[in-house]
Amino acid sequence: MRHNGFTLIELMIVVAIIAIIAAIAIPGLLRSKISTNETAALATCKTIASAQAQFKATAAVDQDADGEGEYGFLSEMAGSGGCRIAGGVGTLPYNPPSLPQVLGVVNLGSAQKSGFAFRMYLPVSGGPAVTQANSTPPNGAMADANGQEVRWCCYAWPQANGQSGRRVYCVNQGGEVMASSNIAAGQQYSGTTTTPNPEAGFDVSGAAPANLDASLARQGVTAGDGGAWASAQ
Repeated sequence: MRHNGFTLIELMIVVAIIAIIAAIAIPGLLRSKISTNETAALATCKTIASAQAQFKATAAVDQDADGEGEYGFLSEMAGSGGCRIAGGVGTLPYNPPSLPQVLGVVNLGSAQKSGFAFRMYLPVSGGPAVTQANSTPPNGAMADANGQEVRWCCYAWPQANGQSGRRVYCVNQGGEVMASSNIAAGQQYSGTTTTPNPEAGFDVSGAAPANLDASLARQGVTAGDGGAWASAQ
């Protein structure tokens, strides 16, 4: 009686073909995923810039009670908790929120969205600028209200460098998103392993870059992290 089936050699050939197809397809899928995540991160940076303008205009935070609002932290704009008040944090959330709720979930200094981490910095008296360690914004007593009326900065970098993304982004009150390749020795940001300092994307020859009181770095300008930054728009 004859039995029909694949021989060992035929099975080995099929496995080899599958391996070749996978070796060709997987890098392409990874590149596509990285491109999609980077496009989303750039769009989110632009959304954050718009949200900051809206947040300031409503004076949801006005710690010095001068009638001019201050810029906000991620959790404040996402309505995740109370907004800062003079000397502390209030109980009332910002409503309606100007950012997606996911950006208000801050852990170890950053929020995560579409394969990227996002971190907001605001200036304080004497600097360096501060971020939030968790979803509760830093105590209002730390504030430099006048500085926070005019300056902020947000960074976006891959949660897993080389896998979820490759580039790093920076945006501030000017609204223009800057980008760097994330390959310089002082960069290579990835998740919580290596994260950008306040002055990372700033011109270090300017005044107090660690407190955001300087211009963002551009081509030919030495950035705080040693990277080459250029407009992403």
